[in-house]
Amino acid sequence: MTEKTKGDVEVAQQSQSTGFDSILTGKISRRSFAKLLGMQTVVASTVTLSGCLGGGSDSDSDSSTSDAGTQPLTRAAFVATISDHFNWIHSSEYIDAYKAVQPTFVDVIYGATPYAKQIETALEESIISNSQGYFYPTENITREDAADIYVKAFKIPAATGNPLSGFTDASTISASKLNSVKAIVAAGYMSGTSTTLFSPKGTLSANDAKTILAKITSSLVAPPQVMCKPGTTAPRRYVAISTPTEGATIYYSYTYDGSEPADPTSASASYDFRQNGVLQFVNPLSSTTNSRLYRLKAVAMKNGMATSAIREFSWNIVRPNTGAFQAKLVHAGTSTSPTVWKINNPAEFYQAHVFYIEGSARGVVFDAGEYGYQKANMKDFIDSIATKPYDMVLGHNHPDHAEQVYNFTSAGITLYASAIEKASLMASSRADFQAAGAAAVAINDGQSLDLGNVQVTAFNAPGHTNGLLTLLINQTGWVYASDHFCCNRAYTADTTQYNGVKVDLMVSLNQQLVANYLKSSSSGLLNEVTNAHQEVPVGMEGVRNFQKCFQQLVDQGDAVSAPSIRGGVAGNSRMSLVSSYSTPFEGMWRDKNWMAVGNPLGSGWNKPVDYFTAPTTAYPCGATIDYNTADGYKKYSVLSNVEISGGTLVGVDVYWAAPSNGVPNKLSNKFDPWTYAYTINVPTATNSITFKPTAMSNKITSMKVNGSAVTQGSSVTLSVSAGTRITVNIIAADGSTSSSYTFTVAKV
Repeated sequence: MTEKTKGDVEVAQQSQSTGFDSILTGKISRRSFAKLLGMQTVVASTVTLSGCLGGGSDSDSDSSTSDAGTQPLTRAAFVATISDHFNWIHSSEYIDAYKAVQPTFVDVIYGATPYAKQIETALEESIISNSQGYFYPTENITREDAADIYVKAFKIPAATGNPLSGFTDASTISASKLNSVKAIVAAGYMSGTSTTLFSPKGTLSANDAKTILAKITSSLVAPPQVMCKPGTTAPRRYVAISTPTEGATIYYSYTYDGSEPADPTSASASYDFRQNGVLQFVNPLSSTTNSRLYRLKAVAMKNGMATSAIREFSWNIVRPNTGAFQAKLVHAGTSTSPTVWKINNPAEFYQAHVFYIEGSARGVVFDAGEYGYQKANMKDFIDSIATKPYDMVLGHNHPDHAEQVYNFTSAGITLYASAIEKASLMASSRADFQAAGAAAVAINDGQSLDLGNVQVTAFNAPGHTNGLLTLLINQTGWVYASDHFCCNRAYTADTTQYNGVKVDLMVSLNQQLVANYLKSSSSGLLNEVTNAHQEVPVGMEGVRNFQKCFQQLVDQGDAVSAPSIRGGVAGNSRMSLVSSYSTPFEGMWRDKNWMAVGNPLGSGWNKPVDYFTAPTTAYPCGATIDYNTADGYKKYSVLSNVEISGGTLVGVDVYWAAPSNGVPNKLSNKFDPWTYAYTINVPTATNSITFKPTAMSNKITSMKVNGSAVTQGSSVTLSVSAGTRITVNIIAADGSTSSSYTFTVAKV
């Protein structure tokens, strides 16, 4: 899969470096780092390695012969080489509402001490200790300390016998480091400074460190590591297991009752992580206890290399059977912005947030949570924080977002929902949903509700469900979504289902959705976008990444799809990734804008592609090409969107599925990629418009407006009068498939 890198990730505070440390804080790519060690490339993306390999360049040129390579390493610089190799994630870099407090030292100051991030992650991984409180980062690393850290980091097995018998200074090795020195010498990874001296109090150079690390990593599989981090307490966890040893296979076993997991090297008692994917550790709704203690054992293996040590991790999953609603103030209201509360219940399984948005005159509750409406009454809780009368808007009808609707409608609170979701509620087998659906008021795509000093606009965003709604606060550019725009919460999910709309039409409808957001936003910007399963809002970068997930499938076809990391290869569906990091696991926890979609898209992993548009009679569809055929994605010669300044496109009905519950699955007044003739309404006094066509595929051969070439993402200014015809001609990536659109100007 092709991945785009966001750029170098800073892992050292280089501006604070002085003396020799400043020499050691240069950037170097991981590819260069691997070359210097004589290893295979560790990861593909370029990140900053603030280690000890000499003079700093982002190029792949060797610097192992530089003078810096022979100089003693400071303790900080040495530890950085280990942390950077494992790419451990600092708490400042990952998103987790339940992460532990980052441990540190008295003399290590984040933002000031060079390599502070690496030192603190190494401490969190227990390869160094803060039992004395101080780390002494600027002192040189001793050989015995380096040996101890290598052994702890790579879990090098203990020595048998006495490999130090030939060293006359063996008795000078510190007692606390003796076993580690024995282990690394016995394994052949570290030798003495001479045939008779180990020199435990001597120093280690960058070249020494490079040589030792190369020996270890070329023969011993690095021990497994996990994200999210172990030893924490949360209502649920998704756990990914990885190793920096490229090509290694990870096996694991686990228990959820606190008992000892089986030996993960036993084929009959363990699982292949790639096959089974990210682990979901939960306290299920069927549980009769308030918590579960999950214990995990993992091992990594690779042919031709020694098997890694078995590592064990644990997480305390606390989801009580009963709980009380709680609210967090997200935004304090002002004269030009609303008050926003984020509401949840710790007893909820999926922890889908509800939002209460209150303006100067009125409020709106967005979504209705998942805690049973008969167990507690969310309406009563909202009453305790609301200071104005309010209504409710339902994002969609899934139980983790709609459980409490009846408690509101039965109390006379107006419930707004799309006509599609209203019909879905009424068709439910649950009497409470039926009653709420009957009482619901259908809200149209683009309809606004007045809260006094602000207005909120509802937009239909099909994909997760057919009638899903999102809300935009016009004055602030804040969007609240209900399972749309993905999720950046490490303890809930990494992907969200968007199989209700074909991928190509999803691209088109989302481009139009975002364009409408920007038109309705007073500033013309999206400043915050929050999914009900997010802890941290995203901005336009996150929205663009969401769009890229679908766009890359259109551009490159099935080659960019991958097994869902929610469940691995076995029995799981395709997904599409956009990540700033080399692996989905890094990005998933490290980047709030990381996105993944799928589970499922189409029919499933390693099955025929069926997630692109094809001709159908199940609902109105103008497509004449089945884009699911071999190289079908190369035949996209259609537009996905048209944006016009100075005029208004007269849209058509766009359908994506057959009617459900007696309601058509359609949006009105939209651009349809497979409708080729449109009208543009232009005010009588306007003599020119700005016209921006967007092709469905970024790989098209050409696009022309009125015969002149236009590049993807560009706009043209056109003189117009009544009856002016604008033509757009596109040739697909295959060089032959073509389409032609006509836009006729009407003066109004």
